[in-house]
Amino acid sequence: MIPLRAFRSLAWPRWMPLTFILVGGLLIRLVNIQSRGIQYDDAFSIFLAQRNLGEIIQGTAADTMPPLYYFLLHFWMRMGQSTGFLRILSVVLSMGGVVLVYCWVAEMTNESSALWAALLMAISPFQYYHAQDLRNYALLQCAQLGYFFFFYRILRDDNLFPRKRAIAWVGLVLFGVVAMYTHNVAGIGLILPDLFLILKRKWKTLIKLVLAQGVIALAALPWLLYVPGQVAKIQAAWWQGRPGLVEWIQIPVIWVTGLPLQGFWLALGVFLGLETLALVTFAWVRNRVSEDGLDFLAFICCGLPLILFVLSYFVKPIFIPRAFIVAHSAFLALSGWVISHQWKQGVGKLILGGFLLGAIIGIPNQAFFDQFPRSPFQQAATDLSAEIGEGEVVVHDNKLSYFPFRFYAPSLPQEFIEDIPGSGNDTFAPGSQLAMGIFPKPDLESAIGNCRRVYFIVFTQTIQEYRDLGEAEHPSLLWLRSRYRQVAHRFYNDLEVYVFEKP
Repeated sequence: MIPLRAFRSLAWPRWMPLTFILVGGLLIRLVNIQSRGIQYDDAFSIFLAQRNLGEIIQGTAADTMPPLYYFLLHFWMRMGQSTGFLRILSVVLSMGGVVLVYCWVAEMTNESSALWAALLMAISPFQYYHAQDLRNYALLQCAQLGYFFFFYRILRDDNLFPRKRAIAWVGLVLFGVVAMYTHNVAGIGLILPDLFLILKRKWKTLIKLVLAQGVIALAALPWLLYVPGQVAKIQAAWWQGRPGLVEWIQIPVIWVTGLPLQGFWLALGVFLGLETLALVTFAWVRNRVSEDGLDFLAFICCGLPLILFVLSYFVKPIFIPRAFIVAHSAFLALSGWVISHQWKQGVGKLILGGFLLGAIIGIPNQAFFDQFPRSPFQQAATDLSAEIGEGEVVVHDNKLSYFPFRFYAPSLPQEFIEDIPGSGNDTFAPGSQLAMGIFPKPDLESAIGNCRRVYFIVFTQTIQEYRDLGEAEHPSLLWLRSRYRQVAHRFYNDLEVYVFEKP
């Protein structure tokens, strides 16, 4: 369905650069794919995708995301269950994003710019992270890139034959529907072309686009009926706060080197991110041509984060860099154009150097990061599985450690304590619990029952948060120490395991 006009005129030797880029991008995305630890979001996706399609719909309706990615993962899991294989689905989708960016930039400018854009996509630490993430963001990126690709073709409507014009409209609608069933913020991205057409005063195209979006909305209506309730849920309880200056500074750092970084590497990452953004912006403003496609790339880069920033003061958890992953793709596409057009002047080389250094810093950090929320759950679960005996139980302070433990050690006797109702962490909806067959305990006492030995698992970060609030100790640890005798205390990086016995 994706028009590849740019490919058809290429002889095999001219395909070689793109081929090398795709192979290199694939190899990068396979780095440490089997060993990357399962975290809460990954495990949530796996446990929900294991259910039947009706239960997946029930679980997502109670949660905050549409069901399409979970459907795909559900069928993907029938072919394999290993951690690495499960992540391959997102790898495939991420590679589709590389191809779509190439096609998009090749259509609007030239092959050289498209190759640079594809290279930046292939080596990006941000893209690498989401290429292995068991979440819906790689699919969201593909869907929105396809939608924007066909929108650009529609902008060139006068140059299209009737058959290609019809294909462009059908493609736009299909990718729009996929986006709407992938992520709830997709709709914000889909209206960006409307705002762009208003700025360009292209009223006829705007009317046609609105009609096409009406078809998209009609196709997505069964899911849209759930959205108001989901919005109300996340306003009542969600961890994400409203953004400020720090969150804006983080965007170019995430887009060039990725986060988290520490110490010297964080300082270097901030420098590279801000420098690269400044150089790309300056070069584009100074050398831009009268081209709707390039203007639209810049509009996506700035417009989507800005809209989400404004909306975040009305809808709480919406300004999250991964939610505007397609804006990152547009930034890399625009950077590819700048590199190509400013190569001889040296600016292109400097920008490319920034991205290459960012990849050298960011990809190893992303590949081998083993702190919260990707603590070494597998090692801890393996150790406890070999040690625990009859009449003993593992109790998790919250779901963030329980879900990975359940994945790695499903037979381990373990419970977790529910989130404080209405708190920022109260995100595991009762409907999702019912659909997945996973239920928390209301308090520590009911989680322990009559067990004589308790393994209490908590993050160091959680303990510190209580101390920052002026508490002398974590309330659960105080309760345990008042009734049990502590016999051991172990660390798995920032994951702590306390062992208590009845006196």
